[in-house]
Amino acid sequence: MPRLAPAAVLAVVREGGFAAIPGLERPRRIECGKLSQRQRERLQQLLDEIDSQASAEPAAGADRRVFRLSLEQPEAECWQCALDEAQAPRGVVGLWQHGPGALDEPET
Repeated sequence: MPRLAPAAVLAVVREGGFAAIPGLERPRRIECGKLSQRQRERLQQLLDEIDSQASAEPAAGADRRVFRLSLEQPEAECWQCALDEAQAPRGVVGLWQHGPGALDEPET
């Protein structure tokens, strides 16, 4: 997992489900340059956790949802990951639902 640069942009998208409706994907783009130092650290911790747990592509199924994350930053290879919604860390769900504000929530 590369270290987050201030110019990095993380995209978080939720896909799938029985009826794939593009409006429900609610893609998020998180620009690291707009985050506080603490938020960037929390995001780095979350990405490190995801990277250490990453395995093969999530299993396909009729009513399965997947979070797709991609990190783009200058002078680094694009990092991508797909996570089954049921196994995604709570922080990923929070990023998708609330954007960068989820990085301010207390850890549990």
